[in-house]
Amino acid sequence: MSTLIRAAGMRGAAGFLRERGVAIEPLMDRLQIPRAALVDEELRISLPAYGQLLEAASELAGCPDLGLRIAERQDISILGPLAIAMQNASTVREAMRVASHFLHAHSSGIRLSLHAEAPAQGQTSLRLSLITPGWLPRRQMFDLCLADLHHFLAFLAQAPPPVLAVTLPHAPLAPPSRYAELFGRPVDFERAHAEIVVPSDFLDHSLVGAVAALHQLSLEYLKLAYEGGGRTVGEQVEDILRRALPSTRGRREVVARLLGLHPRTLQRRLEAEGLAFSDILDAVRRDQARRWLTESEVPLAHIADILGLADQAVLCRNCARWFGRSPSAIRSLGLPTAATRGA
Repeated sequence: MSTLIRAAGMRGAAGFLRERGVAIEPLMDRLQIPRAALVDEELRISLPAYGQLLEAASELAGCPDLGLRIAERQDISILGPLAIAMQNASTVREAMRVASHFLHAHSSGIRLSLHAEAPAQGQTSLRLSLITPGWLPRRQMFDLCLADLHHFLAFLAQAPPPVLAVTLPHAPLAPPSRYAELFGRPVDFERAHAEIVVPSDFLDHSLVGAVAALHQLSLEYLKLAYEGGGRTVGEQVEDILRRALPSTRGRREVVARLLGLHPRTLQRRLEAEGLAFSDILDAVRRDQARRWLTESEVPLAHIADILGLADQAVLCRNCARWFGRSPSAIRSLGLPTAATRGA
């Protein structure tokens, strides 16, 4: 299952590119992004494909700061129902906590987390992560998402946020001064994370005009629409693994944390359903290996990384166990689907 994003995340992209003489539709067709995404903001599109579109469009338009420019045309409303819960939270901190918990309502491949990086100095980091294969281009997407986060903070506080530090995991795509202009301070590039660091007390500012009842109502909707919803723990584990194998590396403790459980609690709940984490992980890896080998030309080493395996040799051993063939043989000959085998 591909990581997805609501088409609202593309808002402003088509208009800006047209102004630069670039039609977005051929790029969408090439990357199999439905054109309906230009008019239906609730449509789910592939996040990796959108990332590739941004990179290609940046080159065609001669616009290295494309992600930053698109963010300048977006506002918090691109988050849909999540925006309502955030705007009506009691404080900026609560709004960020809601976003960290429910950002999957907007995209299954973008994560926001809060970290008390320097508690003694009263600093908190707002960190963004992209759950997409590391070999896919993500630079424009990181620029877009971090610039959006900065704009959301300013909107919620109704004032420019007092940013202490900004970091990005890649080299600057445009002159560093362009980034400094947008974020209000110089950006540190080629760092471990995409994050904005602010004074902790800034997050405690009350939101003007927040309506507690509307906040609660929107939270209830988000929980009903986007949380477990009666799914078994096993189904939730499988869903996370299918969406986030490259980032979780298939580690039980990471999946448990995403579910808000202790690893031992997760193990007990799976056992109560007659399941084992290792069996779910193995099945997900097998299905995804089949898909990547038969439906793509991605190099084997990259497929191993996508599956959270140590290296290509481990992929080869697993393919021999799963399919009785080497990855190269699977790619050349293909494998029957479960439906075909049952026919």
